[in-house]
Amino acid sequence: MLDAYRRLLDRIGAIEQALGIGLILLIVAAIALQVFTRYALGLPIAWVEESATYAFIWATFVGASLGLKESRHILIATFGARLPPRAAAALRVVVWLLVIAMLVVLIVQGVKVMGVEGRSRTISLPVELPRSLFYSLPLTLSAASMALTAVYLVLRELPLLAGRARIAPAEAR
Repeated sequence: MLDAYRRLLDRIGAIEQALGIGLILLIVAAIALQVFTRYALGLPIAWVEESATYAFIWATFVGASLGLKESRHILIATFGARLPPRAAAALRVVVWLLVIAMLVVLIVQGVKVMGVEGRSRTISLPVELPRSLFYSLPLTLSAASMALTAVYLVLRELPLLAGRARIAPAEAR
């Protein structure tokens, strides 16, 4: 079952990676277009800068979620590395449970904020869209994706805690 869960996370990660690459390409294209129209033509396009900003916000949250799936966030394991394997696994479980709790708070509050933020509209995009699509939605989706990953990381430690595994790699996939 844990392997199927990992495959699901890998699929979500592949989608996040493709989305992240697309967003970065959009940012580069938008800024290049803005530079060209502003300096070569003397006619800047107002919505290009706003779209690049929104793409950057989405890319930040998508990248954070993908970074967790690929164990690329900063890890300081000075204390935990000195513990026996079962104690280290217990410490990791406690840390991931705290992370899950914080992510659940972010998800709940993000959903609440979406309702309020949805009343505000974009300023210069060619189409009027609710601002929640660019602020609270990426935060909420990213937190949900990271929560799924953190649940997997807790489940991965359980065999070691139960004494059914000898070694649990600290942050191996």
